[in-house]
Amino acid sequence: MSQPDAPALCFHAHRQDCAEAWITYAQADARVRQIAAALRYHGIARGDRVAVRLDKSAQGLLLFMGVLRAGAIYVPVNPSFTAREANVLLQESTPALLIDNDAQALNLEDAIRLRTLSYDDGASTDLLNAPAMDIDSVDEPESADYAAMLFTSGTTGRPKGAPLTHANLMANLDSLATVWQIGPSDRVLHVLPVFHAHGLFVAAAMPLLRGASVIVTETFDAAQTVQLLPEATVFMAVPAIYTRLLAQPEFGPQACRNLRLATSGSAPLSPEMFTALEQRMGLKVVERYGLTETSILTSNPIDGTATVGSVGKPLSIVELRITDAQGNAVANGEVGSLQVRSPATISHYWNRPELKDEWTADGFFDTGDMGRIDKDGFVWLVGRKKELIISGGYNVYPREVENVLETVPGVDEAVVLGVPHPDFGEGVLAAIRRTAGEPVTEDTIKQHVIRDLTSYKRPKAIVFVDDFPRNAMGKVMKKTLQQTYRDIFSAS
Repeated sequence: MSQPDAPALCFHAHRQDCAEAWITYAQADARVRQIAAALRYHGIARGDRVAVRLDKSAQGLLLFMGVLRAGAIYVPVNPSFTAREANVLLQESTPALLIDNDAQALNLEDAIRLRTLSYDDGASTDLLNAPAMDIDSVDEPESADYAAMLFTSGTTGRPKGAPLTHANLMANLDSLATVWQIGPSDRVLHVLPVFHAHGLFVAAAMPLLRGASVIVTETFDAAQTVQLLPEATVFMAVPAIYTRLLAQPEFGPQACRNLRLATSGSAPLSPEMFTALEQRMGLKVVERYGLTETSILTSNPIDGTATVGSVGKPLSIVELRITDAQGNAVANGEVGSLQVRSPATISHYWNRPELKDEWTADGFFDTGDMGRIDKDGFVWLVGRKKELIISGGYNVYPREVENVLETVPGVDEAVVLGVPHPDFGEGVLAAIRRTAGEPVTEDTIKQHVIRDLTSYKRPKAIVFVDDFPRNAMGKVMKKTLQQTYRDIFSAS
């Protein structure tokens, strides 16, 4: 610990400033050691899963680090999950301990026999009530030990557990921190949830590993974020957050005056939003790309030369290739399956041997995304394989159509998907969220896209929505939209 008195974390629970609320690196280290010792006192051994269902806080981030220090596997549970959703995740992960300050709300099923403790609430069940132990007697975890397990695809069928080792995390976070030049002089404003890789690993663990300071908010609040932005040098968000910030009149160069880096991930930025953010913030937002299974794979450069619409170039530790349906590499510029291999990628899904085919024989992981690489080495995503629309025998990539639709004046956001069509197999459906106060019509949109899209790519139906169904990270849940509008062509 090179700077024990340097500020590490501040929980900005609607405070006006963090001056009296910083947790130093020395204090953070002491709490992490206390947590690790307490877990061992309660019988948690290396390799045990510890499920954590808590509201976001700085102390909660220290709990994450304490679980890792004890050699256990951290399993975050979204605190907004319903009892059914949480029970499914607990059944899949089979934890040895659940840390939850409101476990009664889960109504745990009889099949799940879980010891439960609270955390940092002063109750008799508080983990921190454990008697002091010598943390030096707790073996350090090894690089091959599992550190955390996050679940993917929980909204569609059985969740898939992605077990990440300490080596996986360290390889990725170190590589990304180097690209983004994260260091002790940085102060990160953290507005993301911490049950997801973006908020837990990229926005929290990475800056702390590099000695930076992290301002933690309870939840994202657009007005509060604008007030706090002048305190930050680094800001990480998703498009849904940037949309809400753009609606704040005070969100502009003055609020962003100390920012040197703003990033976006989890969903693509439209070209129009990219430009609007650059105009309002005074810097280009850096888009990056990653998955729970792989951590961050690519990033645009941070020197202001970010390529609009691209997710950037692969990190130094990442091998990335584009392949055809037979698994053969395609030429630059051609669209195919995006496959990756890196020391940050998981080797398997938790207790899911039937999913081994998502890795190739030579160790590449199939991301499920379709993309291309241009002549300069920048990666461009064109859609998910499962979202690929085959209409009348032609391939339609949703993101391409969405980009065109979002250039129509009055269209704030577009989501394109395929739904059953009696003649074409799948018909292209566009769901449109209009800009407030703009009277854009279906005819206007259809006339506009004629210029930029060949006939089979044009939407065969357009619906207008007030907003889209989204998951906790702000991603549009296309499966929900497909279910809502699955009969739109059969009814016409």
